[in-house]
Amino acid sequence: MEVTMVTIEQKVLLFSKLIDQLMNTQFKEGLTNLEEEYSGKLEKNKKDTDLEVKKIINSANKKRDLEISRAYSSLKINEKREYMLAKEKCFNKLMDRLKAHIDEFIKSDIYKDYLLKLVNEFSLEKKHMNNITMYVTDNDYNKYFDIFNKALKDLGYNDDDYKIAVTKDKIIGGFVVEDNIEKLRIDLSIKSLLDDNKPYIMQILFEALEEGGNNE
Repeated sequence: MEVTMVTIEQKVLLFSKLIDQLMNTQFKEGLTNLEEEYSGKLEKNKKDTDLEVKKIINSANKKRDLEISRAYSSLKINEKREYMLAKEKCFNKLMDRLKAHIDEFIKSDIYKDYLLKLVNEFSLEKKHMNNITMYVTDNDYNKYFDIFNKALKDLGYNDDDYKIAVTKDKIIGGFVVEDNIEKLRIDLSIKSLLDDNKPYIMQILFEALEEGGNNE
């Protein structure tokens, strides 16, 4: 049987090839592991990035929605404020026109009949007002003093029971009667009439405005 002798040089060469094969195998395995690890990290990073992007988008959407809601609320508040200002301006214009008509009414002949009706109304409400002062406008004092004087006498007042005076208040027209002893007060002035009916006047005006707006 023939025996083949392996020299040292051959052993070294064989060992070198074995090392090379081993290195190649480890390199490939390492590369595969590296690729798998990198692929996993890449996938995780992609998921993390997508999640972060979604969070940013959601946050941006919420912020946008909040800003839209705030802007809408602000617009509605401004719209309501403008509407209220417009209604107030319309009401003031209406009252100015109404007062202008009242001024014309006070200058007319039928105003005297209106004052006599007020005196009659006072007679129904005066009850035990025995010592009174009737306050009237300066114009009515100069123009209708005799009428007031006669009307009060017809109600049973003696000269010592009453006096007629010019008021310092802006009552527009009509009169105010005060009891000098009991401190009672009956306000039959035109200003009081306007003030008492202001809610009704406003309601009529605003209903007309809203109806007009709905017809546009």
